[in-house]
Amino acid sequence: MAEKKISNKELAELSGIHPTSISKLKNADEIEQISGRVLNSLCNGLTKAYQATGDNRVITPGDLFDYTFDHDGDPTTAEIQSTAVEKAENEQLPSSGKSAKTNTQVVWLTPNKEAS
Repeated sequence: MAEKKISNKELAELSGIHPTSISKLKNADEIEQISGRVLNSLCNGLTKAYQATGDNRVITPGDLFDYTFDHDGDPTTAEIQSTAVEKAENEQLPSSGKSAKTNTQVVWLTPNKEAS
């Protein structure tokens, strides 16, 4: 909102979320829970704000949050094993004949029992 200099009221109009709700979200130090509907509406509203200024940026949920590790189950207390699973790239979509560029990677983090 600050980057595009839009107010709570303007974002409310673009997103369909009440201005008071936007204010509460904006001023909260921590957000314990947010519904998928509200998150989607915020992303859509902010994307519209960018596009109104000629910027084709698409806002995603990752753009809205900063994650802070709270050290609950601190991984530095045990060695972490990381296992990666296959990547798929340029796979053919069966029905369309179009190429789907996918880059999928699944990683499991498991504590090393010997380090406990």
